[in-house]
Amino acid sequence: MSSRRRTAAVALLLGLGAAGCSTSGGTAAPGPAPRPAPRPFQGVTHYPEPELVALHAAEEELVAACMKRRGFTYRPQPLATGNHLSDISPYGLLGVAQAVNDGYGITSTALSMRQPADVNAAESANARWKEALLGTPAHRVNLAMPMKREFFYQSDSCVSDAKSRLFGPDYYRLYNTFQVLGDAVVDRVRADRRYLAAQDSWSACMKKGGAEAKAFGDPQARIDGDLRKAGRDPAAVHAVAGVELKLSRADADCQAGAGLTAVVTAAQKDAEKRLGAGYDDELAALRDLRKQALARANRR
Repeated sequence: MSSRRRTAAVALLLGLGAAGCSTSGGTAAPGPAPRPAPRPFQGVTHYPEPELVALHAAEEELVAACMKRRGFTYRPQPLATGNHLSDISPYGLLGVAQAVNDGYGITSTALSMRQPADVNAAESANARWKEALLGTPAHRVNLAMPMKREFFYQSDSCVSDAKSRLFGPDYYRLYNTFQVLGDAVVDRVRADRRYLAAQDSWSACMKKGGAEAKAFGDPQARIDGDLRKAGRDPAAVHAVAGVELKLSRADADCQAGAGLTAVVTAAQKDAEKRLGAGYDDELAALRDLRKQALARANRR
């Protein structure tokens, strides 16, 4: 093991050990490095954590204001913290920097993620309060999506009111349209012969390095299983962290050897050209709504 990798591994393991042993939860590993591109449609439906935090806070304030106008009290709910998996690649792409810094982010997330207490728990038994917040079936709006999919929302809810005020009234339709199209792009890329060939090359590389894996995602599934078995035993969790660092580094190196990022980039471009045909105006509109919402959120 190189000195750089050994130093990073020690830092992660020490952080995980502190988190596992501390009565207050402690701190986990350093935050994950940015994961590699690409994402469908230039990531138009993906928000990095800083943007998610700003948008969530702005939307919660708008929900509270809407509820107040209707005679109810709503306390803005904080966003969960410590999730190192929120930026995971839909294709399983893993860069060396991410692998060295935080592995897959699985163990550190399990130890550091904190769900905030429900600050509105006392109100949730009030049926009228819930109707104001979430809306009623009588005001259900159905939106036709690509691939014969459908999305709906309750137009009389404070949740939809806040979303419309922050992002614009057409956001529901546009965002979910590209969620559907994006999922279809990912599925097509994963079935692409170039992607499958790269996966075979990667699998052979992993096997050569002593890590049996047939498909991208197999190492993560192994870590998930090991972590469940480890439970709350600090020593066992510590051991899982070590395995995660070793597997993720091998994974990243083998992906680089197989040229996976370049393969995904080419396959995704072809899939978008086919599946996104006729949606150029909608894509531009969604980008504009996203930009405007972020500007509003950052002006708070």
